[in-house]
Amino acid sequence: MLAMVMTMLILAAPACQPEAGSPQAAPGPPYAVGSRTVFIHDESRGYDSVAGIDAGVRTLITEIWYPVDHESVAGTDRHATYGDYVFGDRVMHHRMMTQTTFFHLTPDSVREGVTGQQIETAIDELFSRERASYVDAPPAGTDGGWPVVVMTHGDAGSRYNMESACEYLAAHGYFVIAPEHTGNSPYSMTGRDPALSTGNGNPEFRDKMSPVLQLLDEQGAYGNAASYGQSYTPLSAGRGSAEFLKDLDRSLLQRLNDLRATLDELERLNSAGPFADQLNLQRIGLMGRSFGGATTILGLAMESRFTAGFAVVPPAWADPRPALPDDMLAPPAEASVLFAAEGSFPLLTFSKPTVLLSGAEDGLIIGLGAQMGATPTAANPHPLLRQAYESSDAPVVWGLLADSNHGSFGVSGPYWWPDLKPDTQQRHFEPTSEFTLVAPALAHRMQKELALAFFDVTIRGDQAAKERLLENRYASDGLTLESRNFQ
Repeated sequence: MLAMVMTMLILAAPACQPEAGSPQAAPGPPYAVGSRTVFIHDESRGYDSVAGIDAGVRTLITEIWYPVDHESVAGTDRHATYGDYVFGDRVMHHRMMTQTTFFHLTPDSVREGVTGQQIETAIDELFSRERASYVDAPPAGTDGGWPVVVMTHGDAGSRYNMESACEYLAAHGYFVIAPEHTGNSPYSMTGRDPALSTGNGNPEFRDKMSPVLQLLDEQGAYGNAASYGQSYTPLSAGRGSAEFLKDLDRSLLQRLNDLRATLDELERLNSAGPFADQLNLQRIGLMGRSFGGATTILGLAMESRFTAGFAVVPPAWADPRPALPDDMLAPPAEASVLFAAEGSFPLLTFSKPTVLLSGAEDGLIIGLGAQMGATPTAANPHPLLRQAYESSDAPVVWGLLADSNHGSFGVSGPYWWPDLKPDTQQRHFEPTSEFTLVAPALAHRMQKELALAFFDVTIRGDQAAKERLLENRYASDGLTLESRNFQ
C-alpha cells in the first residue's frame, strides 16, 4: 500500500524553519489565515461501505482554510495548534505520531543517537505547536467570491497532509477544504462529531449512527490497530488479481463520492453561515498527494465540477483491460470508475489542466510502476506517467525533483522535526551510493508556489501567472519543469 513502507522518509518543512532555496523570499502574503474543523454528512451512503459497514451515515472530518484580514486577528484570535487536529486529545496525538503507517517519530525512524526521551519531548511539543492559522477567525470579505480548492490526502493520510500548501493558498485569497476519507485515514475521530453529542447534538442523527458508535473506541476513533488505524487500503490484494482491481475500484469510488459530498458541502457553506455568498463555485480546483494524487487525476476525469488538478507524487497504474479475461472486462456489480470512461483509463488520462509533481528518488512510486509492467530507469523513473504526459491533449505541467522521495512534499515527521529525522538515503538505481535528500523547506516552497501559480492561471484565469508557473525558478535546485499545451 502507498503508506505501508516503514522505511521511507517523510519530509516537509516545519512552519518555524526559514525558507530555503535560491530565489529570494517573497513579500508577506496579502491575508492572514483562518481555519476551522467541520463534519460532512452524506446521508446517501453508509458509514464505510468499502469495509462492509453500510449502516449509519458517511461522515468526513474536514478542515477548512480561508482568507482573513490581518488587522482582524491582531491579538484577538487563537492560533490553531497541531493538537487541534485530534480535538485536544493528547492520547490520540501520541497514537497518531507512533502507531500509524507513517511512524512519524519512533526509535527506528530517527537519526542515530536520538533518545527515547527526546522522542517523547518532541511529540509532546508538537501537540501545542502553533500552526499558521487562527481558529474560527472571521473571514475576510470579498466582492466576487473566493476561488475554491479541494484537497484529497493519500492512503493512510490525514487532512493535514498538504497543510503548508493549503495555508499558502488561503493566505493568497483561496478557500481550501480538505475532507478525511474515513476508513482510509488512520484512527478517524468521527466520534467527536458535535452532532453526536447527547446534550446539544442531533438525536435523529445519533440514532442513525448507533450501529457505528459501537465501532469507535474511547477516544471516538474508528480504525483497527492491526491495520494501523485504517479499515481499508487500496492495494491489499495481489497486483495482477481480479480482487486487486475490485479493491482499487471500490476505494477510488468511495473517494470520488467523498469529493462529491465535499462539493455539495461547499454549496451549503455558500448558502448560509459565515461563508454565505463568499465562495466562487464556478471553477473549482483539486489537489492531492500520493493516492490523493491518483484521486485528483480521477476526479478531473469523472467529476465535471472540477476545473484543474495538482497531483503530487501520484502513482501510475497501467490500463488492466488488455490483459483481463473476457469475464472480467465487464465492470464489477457495483458502480465502477476504472471502467466507466470509454476508450480511456481514467488514472492515466489528463482530461483537464493538470500539474504532476514527482520525486526522482521516490522508490515507492518507482516500485509500483515496475509492478505494473513498466521499466523505470534513472533517466525515466516514472515511465507510465511520462507516457501519459507525452500523449496528453490537455495542458499538463511535469515537475520532477532530484534527490526527493515519496515524502519530500508531505506534512509529516521531518516537516516537524528536521533535526531528529534522517536526511540521507540510498539511490534507488544505484544502491551503493548515498545522497542527501532535498531540504524539506525547499521542497515545500516549490510545491506551494507552483500550486498558487497553477491555480491562479486555471481557476482565477490570471494569464499573467503563467510566467510564474513555467519559468522554473528552481532549476538550480534540481527541479526539472516541462509543459505541454500551455502555450
